[in-house]
Amino acid sequence: MITDQDPIAALAAKAIEHMNSDHADVVLMYARGLAGISWAQTACLTVLQADGMELHVSGHGQTASVWIPFHPPLRQAEQLRSRLIELMQQASDRLDAETMIVSPPPIDDPVDPQHLYNLIATRRSFALTDIAPDPLDFQTVTTLLEAANWAPSHGQTEPWRFSVYSGSARQTLGEAFATAYRLLNPDQPANSAGEEVQRRRVWKAPVWIAIGMHPNPKRPEWEELIAVGCAVHNMHLMASAFRLAGKWTSGACAIHPHVAEVVGFTPPTRLLGFFYVGRSARNDWPQAQRRSLTGKVVWHGDPSA
Repeated sequence: MITDQDPIAALAAKAIEHMNSDHADVVLMYARGLAGISWAQTACLTVLQADGMELHVSGHGQTASVWIPFHPPLRQAEQLRSRLIELMQQASDRLDAETMIVSPPPIDDPVDPQHLYNLIATRRSFALTDIAPDPLDFQTVTTLLEAANWAPSHGQTEPWRFSVYSGSARQTLGEAFATAYRLLNPDQPANSAGEEVQRRRVWKAPVWIAIGMHPNPKRPEWEELIAVGCAVHNMHLMASAFRLAGKWTSGACAIHPHVAEVVGFTPPTRLLGFFYVGRSARNDWPQAQRRSLTGKVVWHGDPSA
């Protein structure tokens, strides 16, 4: 950072005050678009120098300081205004741009269908008591989310939204669950047993993924709900492929409006619960039973004819 003979030192303090007071939305745009901090809810400009600016960012119980460099550094004070406008446009373009990913080609392997069937048939929902608290690596969780992102949606609306909580960030989620319990049970005393259960449950699984639906007004809501359900099922199947234990939980506290606000799902985005995931604490993989297809399927014609 430049500290001596900075060409914008004389007007830095006034510029910082002006940006934070009159253009807080632009400062937040810098944090989200230039620094890539998608969870940012507020941002404050703290340092402004010829070679860059520092932002203090907060949101959803997290805080961070980030340095955004100027390329090239400013040589004259008169360049500051145009550079800030230029960076605003860059941030806006990045936020507006849709980064498209392309699906891989199918693998032509006769073993794969049976392997997929096995994953589908062995997918299980695990209680929190059957989850080990050991942390998961970032890439594994990212792969679960990428699998969810390939779910089908009518009109390619892609209505699924996710907010991931792990490590110490789970404390924020636990407090949100506890507050939701108090709001749902106003007759209960403060710090009741039920409230404490909600506060502590987040520590039983290493990763909690909030599940949101951001509906497209041009599509029926039931179609968007089904699309999100498909996304979560993809995520659950991928977790099973890693032999991870998970469950979609959607109890009253997990879908409460207060919790939705905490995780950043404000209307029209709707909170549909959480997918918690971790390693299994069981020695065996649970089995299940299903009734046969008899009575569930009516055949019309012969598919082999």
